[in-house]
Amino acid sequence: MNWKLIAAVIVGLITGVLLYFWTESVKNEQTAYAFMRLQPDRKVTRGQAITPDMLAEPVMLPESFGALAKLAVPAASAYQEWLKDRTAASDIPAGSVLLFQYFDDTDGGRLTTMIAPGKRALTLPVNAAAAVGHFVEPGSYVDIIGTVDEPVEPVAPAAATQPGAPGQPAAVPGQPAAPGQAPAAGQPQAPAQPQSPVEQMLKNYLTQYPGADENDVNAYRKQAQDYKLGISSRTRVVTRTFLQNVKVLAVGAATTAEGAVTKANSTYNNVTVEVTPSEAEMLIFAMGQSNGSLNLVLRNPADNTVEDLPSINWTRM
Repeated sequence: MNWKLIAAVIVGLITGVLLYFWTESVKNEQTAYAFMRLQPDRKVTRGQAITPDMLAEPVMLPESFGALAKLAVPAASAYQEWLKDRTAASDIPAGSVLLFQYFDDTDGGRLTTMIAPGKRALTLPVNAAAAVGHFVEPGSYVDIIGTVDEPVEPVAPAAATQPGAPGQPAAVPGQPAAPGQAPAAGQPQAPAQPQSPVEQMLKNYLTQYPGADENDVNAYRKQAQDYKLGISSRTRVVTRTFLQNVKVLAVGAATTAEGAVTKANSTYNNVTVEVTPSEAEMLIFAMGQSNGSLNLVLRNPADNTVEDLPSINWTRM
């Protein structure tokens, strides 16, 4: 028996096995991918938002890891933006590789953490024209404009122009007689009381028109009361800028610019903006007056100027 030949065959087999494992390791290293993981001493509880300081250096996982490599969150920039401020749907142990199953699968899982303290998120209905052809995206800044029927300043009721108009003011039905005037037939005497501005205007009216009937008196009294309260029955159509330099938090269900360009979010019928509570009230009121139609005007992100803009109507065109 040739022992040298046997030894050579054994050495060759061992060399071949070692070469195979070395080749496979090189192949795995060449197809390894980086995935995000938590710091060894940082854990995340359910409902807590992920912040950059929680993340450790990415871990390299070879493709041969199989299912784990497909479930883990890659360390690519697009996924870093996707993960930013996203809330955990379950507890995540310290040092864990981050898996997609740990998070909500919709962009709405991060909206609440995007709202600045003291602000509110308000959703406005829009169409392509109102949203600048759907070029408005999360992170954009816009002005909000609408066309509404604006009340015109109320007109003061006509007062007596001739103090010496014939006759004393007629008695107002249901009202005490004016000082120095005899009460109407069947009307009890009432003590004189200081007259309100409305009644004083009514007295002037009756001085000018002593023959006015009860319908005229009631119509005049209502006009005088409306004028005192600042109420007008006349309106005019105006276009007004309600808010300027408003931040857009989301378009449709997308809260990132990357998410907004996906096929599902390329068109949308609402946007969510960040406003103060008082601004939210104003916009809701404005939507009610404009039949729910408001327009967004897209701004350059470097321009945060707020201007004093007048309302536009037919007299200011």
